Amino acid sequence: MSHISNKSALSFSCSLLALGFLLAPFQQRAGAADPDFYLKPGDHVCFYGDSITEQRFYGVDVQTFVRTRFPDLKVKFVNSGVGGDRVTGGWAGPIDLRLKRDVFPFKPNVVTIMLGMNDAEYRPFDQQVFATYTNGYEHIIQSLQQNLPGVRIVLIQPTPYDDVTEAPKFPGGYNAVLLQYSAFVRQLAAEHHLMCVDFMTPLVDLMKKAQAENPKLAHEVIPGRVHPSALGELVMAQALLQAWNAPATVTTVTINAASKAVETSDHTTVSDLKTGTDGEISWTQNDERLPFPILGLHEDWPQFPPTENNHWGDRTFFWPAPQPKWDYTNAAAEMIVKLSGFYEALDQEPLQVSGLPTGDYELKINGQAVGKFSDRQLNDGINLAAYRTPMLEQSYHVLALVWKQVAWRFYAWRDIQTRLADDSDPQVQQAADALIAALTAQKDQDAAQQYAAARPQPAHYELLRVN
Repeated sequence: MSHISNKSALSFSCSLLALGFLLAPFQQRAGAADPDFYLKPGDHVCFYGDSITEQRFYGVDVQTFVRTRFPDLKVKFVNSGVGGDRVTGGWAGPIDLRLKRDVFPFKPNVVTIMLGMNDAEYRPFDQQVFATYTNGYEHIIQSLQQNLPGVRIVLIQPTPYDDVTEAPKFPGGYNAVLLQYSAFVRQLAAEHHLMCVDFMTPLVDLMKKAQAENPKLAHEVIPGRVHPSALGELVMAQALLQAWNAPATVTTVTINAASKAVETSDHTTVSDLKTGTDGEISWTQNDERLPFPILGLHEDWPQFPPTENNHWGDRTFFWPAPQPKWDYTNAAAEMIVKLSGFYEALDQEPLQVSGLPTGDYELKINGQAVGKFSDRQLNDGINLAAYRTPMLEQSYHVLALVWKQVAWRFYAWRDIQTRLADDSDPQVQQAADALIAALTAQKDQDAAQQYAAARPQPAHYELLRVN
């Protein structure tokens, strides 16, 4: 069973050679970050924003990518997004309280900021409202730089309001207003010499492509016009990771069966190569990296995780961690992954085997059937990241641990800390502090487990001739 449909996976695999997938980076220490990657050992990243950040999806995607692509890179992450927030703050407190309580204590040296969807007030452009945004944004930057010396601030242009798959609600549309806010963020970043990342353009482009291909599914990019779906936020994570120079390659392996030679082995070590009389071939790989697990590709994920003890009428706070259903592929997710070019951009695990006798072959990894391919397909190259493999299954376990870690953080923060902040009873505060400390310890334990879970295991490959 492929990670996406066989048709889509094979179509992508056949295009790998044309994309130049053999141009892999030089070998490095296992699991270490690429020299050009933005995040460095010891970095602590805070995602700050409104409900679109609070949805957790793009933050979880970025964290999971870092864990699976760089198992030895010690970087911490925290999500401090709150629904309804503006540059002035919101229901969780004014901006200075938000920063003092939800950012500064974590001592981040990398802070991403995405605000604007609520600031423009869902109406035609208003100069006074815009002035509040510009002044408030300047205040946030000054406060971060004063309280976190040396902090690297990443400004993110607001995500779009969906005026593509649905008609604008007023002349010009709300997204035209957000484009003016987006231009200001770009200008502000230039003035302060900060990195600026564009989430607006890739999402608008994706919606236009999806609208042309399948108008019904196009609505699933940003259901309800404001909050992207889990796969819509994958596109946002893709934009951020590419701005951070994230490497596209998981591993690259090229084998010549005729000469019994390993011609390429990037970010992996190939050993014990054997060939048989009937065209079969086997080998063992010790990879440095894991492929990326795509949240929502094999599950139907709601837009909003449960927070504040509200889970669709249930009193449970903990949205279950991802558990892919491999016999199911979400049609909208599959379309979004294809149109966004995610595999080409960030998830290339090419395997190329030349010199095989003419025929069809079954690929098994650790005895698990991955798929059947012709000698021509194997000669052109297949992208293993697009198939269910033991390595991808391991990655989904890492994703589950990341999700649990984020959930513990939200529960301790939103259901205990913020709810009981105004309670003057010292016993209540003492009990709350103890519970927060226990939940934080659980969060840290899940974070620590991610490194061990992300360490690739040796994998035995077999290509067996099929009649």
